[in-house]
Amino acid sequence: MKVIQNFKLINKKNLTPNVYELDFESDNDFSFKPGQFITFLIPVWWRAYSILEENWKNIKLIIKKRELSEWGRWWSKYLCELEIWTSIRWVGPAWHFTLKENEKNKLFLWTGTWFVPLYNQIIYWLKNKLDCNFKLIFWARNYIDLFYINELNNLKNTYNNFDFEVYLSREEINPYKKWYITDFLNYETKDKFEEVYICGMPNMIDSSIEILIEKWFKKEDIFTEKY
Repeated sequence: MKVIQNFKLINKKNLTPNVYELDFESDNDFSFKPGQFITFLIPVWWRAYSILEENWKNIKLIIKKRELSEWGRWWSKYLCELEIWTSIRWVGPAWHFTLKENEKNKLFLWTGTWFVPLYNQIIYWLKNKLDCNFKLIFWARNYIDLFYINELNNLKNTYNNFDFEVYLSREEINPYKKWYITDFLNYETKDKFEEVYICGMPNMIDSSIEILIEKWFKKEDIFTEKY
């Protein structure tokens, strides 16, 4: 049984006009597996968010703020507008969308803030020297929607088994690619990757799976998290 604890917001900053990095401090330390999430007990609602980074009693999240006119996701607005030192209850961590500890080369596909559970796991296994290659494909609509590019470049410069590409669907800006994640899949061959991890909207995930199956990927080597 998970114990309800309190978090205190200790820092926040804008990564883009509507994406926030939020740092919370917990009352107590807790155990956490890369890829898991916590659930905030927001008034009249429970809402789960994946953990980007954990350090003893502190965790870091990345949340996209959506106004009330955008699909009614008031909970993201509520969290992103919390005042510093505000306390909020939470329960967790939980979930099982985690990387397989093997030597298969891994491809990661994400859109927007759904990169969090993938990024967290990539960091963990790079530091723990998992003997395989990691390649990450990051999609956004516009250049202004990008974040953590410096962090990704640092990883690429630090680990020779990590690489990434960025796709923008509405702008053409060097050094980024134009169009969609599925365009990358159409040009890549199966012999470069043996497992695929996908996190994002259902239509992107379904389109990606269809292309991967056509390229003779086995369903048991494709792992997804839909939102």
